[in-house]
Amino acid sequence: MIFDLDGVLVDAEPVHRAASRRLVAPHVLTDAEYAAFIGASIEAFAVWLRERYALNEPPEAIAARYDTLVSAELESQRLPAFDGAHALLAALRARGLPLAVASQSLPRWVELTLASASLAAAFDVVMAADAVARAKPAPDIYVHAAALLGVPAARCLAIEDSIPGVAAAVAAGMTVVQSQQADTAVERQPGVFATVASLRVFELGWLDGAAGAP
Repeated sequence: MIFDLDGVLVDAEPVHRAASRRLVAPHVLTDAEYAAFIGASIEAFAVWLRERYALNEPPEAIAARYDTLVSAELESQRLPAFDGAHALLAALRARGLPLAVASQSLPRWVELTLASASLAAAFDVVMAADAVARAKPAPDIYVHAAALLGVPAARCLAIEDSIPGVAAAVAAGMTVVQSQQADTAVERQPGVFATVASLRVFELGWLDGAAGAP
């Protein structure tokens, strides 16, 4: 079973939104503009920021500044896991299921977020944005995570929340449950098997669907 991180296990979007606004200040970044890049790569966001605000820096420098700001935010506060996350992971562990995180965030962000939420020990595989060349919505990170778990992608269940993330997991051929637990939740996306308002209502019987057919 494979989890996205931000918006699925931990509500880290307020941290990223705050860092984004500090990055472009004194310009204004609206909630709608920020929301358009939830689940997207930092590279795509940096390119857009450069064009949107006519910044003089190359995208790589903008991305580096953003990385510094986000890391500082994550280091300065404790982000709890979403309600139901620990209980669900414990139930999955009790079943002996291999578990992975497949996040579009940078490796340092993933490390800090998992540590803050006391989730790091729950996963056999942790993958961040540097794991594959193509970012979500390409299926690469999910295909690679499944391979590292030793499970065919078609027999994996993924939990995602963002538009690019859901598209990536669906394209990988996985059974996809869309979490709508975060404040940034989007409407039900094409190809998902089910939606959940909380990880507490995830049905373990869905795992049989991932192994066979929902």
